[in-house]
Amino acid sequence: MNKLVSAALILLAALALSGCIKPNTFNPYAAPEKSELDRLQRQINDRPDLETAERQLTELDARIRAVIATYSPKTVIPPSKPSAAACNDPFGFNIGQDYRTENLFGEPAPTSGDVSEIGLDLKPVFAVAGLRPNTPPGQPQPAGNLSVIGDDGTQIDLTINAGVVTYMFSSGCRLPAAWRTGPPPPDARPYNDPDVHYPYLYGDRGGRTAKPV
Repeated sequence: MNKLVSAALILLAALALSGCIKPNTFNPYAAPEKSELDRLQRQINDRPDLETAERQLTELDARIRAVIATYSPKTVIPPSKPSAAACNDPFGFNIGQDYRTENLFGEPAPTSGDVSEIGLDLKPVFAVAGLRPNTPPGQPQPAGNLSVIGDDGTQIDLTINAGVVTYMFSSGCRLPAAWRTGPPPPDARPYNDPDVHYPYLYGDRGGRTAKPV
């Protein structure tokens, strides 16, 4: 048995060295290979700056609260206290920040009729912001769910369940404007690649000095 185990370990090591096994094959928390990191970083780089998303979400937050107050004035949702934080998966090993608020819980929840009116009022607001229902194409949202998502990573979750409103928003992983012309702070760089410089890609604006073998 020990010989079989040793042989298996040798085989796995050989496959890993040859590039046949990705870093996160056996450890889902390991960093993806650099080609995947670069692909994800390109998505981040192509998105509008973090500050642009902050302004949009601040305006949408005010609009959402105003519409809820119009149809359900007794509903009280705690103030939003968003902040920039590390990016969530699949961008957890990339350079960027996510402007978001944690789940906020408000009550009493609007009635089903009020939810319908709120949804109708917010539909054009979300459309102008480039947001669509966060459900598979052609599938209606569950009752009491007004969650939306955008191609640029923006997400707003507004759900009513068991008499409680749950509300949060997120910008998705983005670059602060200053990081487009200078390196991000050391503590904002991926720990697996400490010398990295924006935009975490090869090219004339910096990054790694040599492509991975």
